[in-house]
Amino acid sequence: MVINLLMFMVSPQVEKLFNSLIRGGIVSEDKAVSAEKATSLSKLPKAQCMNAIQELKKTGVLKDKRKNNSVYYYLIKTSL
Repeated sequence: MVINLLMFMVSPQVEKLFNSLIRGGIVSEDKAVSAEKATSLSKLPKAQCMNAIQELKKTGVLKDKRKNNSVYYYLIKTSL
């Protein structure tokens, strides 16, 4: 029960990033985007976007893929 409550208690920035990634179709590894692209999709300031990325990674909703000294992000769950 506590885990479910924590999943719904996210900041507005996290919700905005999550919804923009869903709208952008970033739901599989082959459609992963960089932090810069995630920032432009969500229209959040870069620091807030990076904090939202870290929070989504912590909750297990977002996963990262490392490729050629770059990190790409994609959603592994389609609901918070």
